[in-house]
Amino acid sequence: MAFLNNLKWLIDQYGILGVFIVSLLGNAVPYSTIPYLIFIVVYAGMVKDPALDILIAFSGGLGAAIGKLIVYYFGFGLRKILPEKILENMEVFNKLFKNSAFIAVLLFAALPLPDDIIYVPLGAMKYDTKRYFIALLIGKIIITYMAVYFGKSVTWLLESTTALPEYVTIPILLVITIYLTYLVAKIDWIKLAKIIQKKGILHGIKYLLIQVAKYTAEIFTKPITKLIKKFHKQL
Repeated sequence: MAFLNNLKWLIDQYGILGVFIVSLLGNAVPYSTIPYLIFIVVYAGMVKDPALDILIAFSGGLGAAIGKLIVYYFGFGLRKILPEKILENMEVFNKLFKNSAFIAVLLFAALPLPDDIIYVPLGAMKYDTKRYFIALLIGKIIITYMAVYFGKSVTWLLESTTALPEYVTIPILLVITIYLTYLVAKIDWIKLAKIIQKKGILHGIKYLLIQVAKYTAEIFTKPITKLIKKFHKQL
C-alpha cells in the first residue's frame, strides 16, 4: 500500500514526468500486478488542458515500453533456467503467434492484458529487440491514451449528467478503474489463449464473458460469505 501511495505521489508531484516514472516502475517487474494505469486514469480525469493528453500518453507509453524492455532482458538472462509455467507459455504462444510475434507484442501492449506471459518467453527466444521495442512503444502509447481518454470521458460524463463536483466524480472513476483492473488480473489468459487456439474465437469470447460475470459476482458475494462465516464462528 505504501508503494502505491508513493506512485500516486510521484504523479501528483511531477505531473508528466511522474507519469513516465510510474509507468516505468509499473512495468519493470516481471509478472507483477502494479496497477499503474489506475493512477494515469485518475490523473487524466483531473487534468483540464486537452493539450496535455498527448504528452501524458507518450510519456506513459515510453515509460511502460522501457519497463517491458527490462522484462524482455529478464527472460533473455534466465532462458536456461526458466520454470515450467513459462515454458508452457512459450509453447502456447509459439503456436498461436508463430508467424506474427510483432503483432502479438503490439496487441498485448495495447490491451489491458497480463502481457509478461509472452514477453518473458520472447526474451528467452532472443526475439529481435528493435522490433520488440517498436511494437511495445506503439502498443503502450495506445493503451495509455485509452486510459487518458477513459479518465476524461467518465469524468466529463459524471460531471455533465449528474452535476457532481470533482471530489465525488474522481472516487467514482477510481472505483470503475479498480473494477476493470481486478477483472484483468483474475481472468486466466493462458486458458483463454488455448481455447482460441483449439476451438476458435467465438468459444474464446464465450469463455471471457463467463469469466467476467463470475468475477463480477464474486465482488459482491465474497464479503457476504465472509460475514456469514464470521457470524457462524461466533455462535
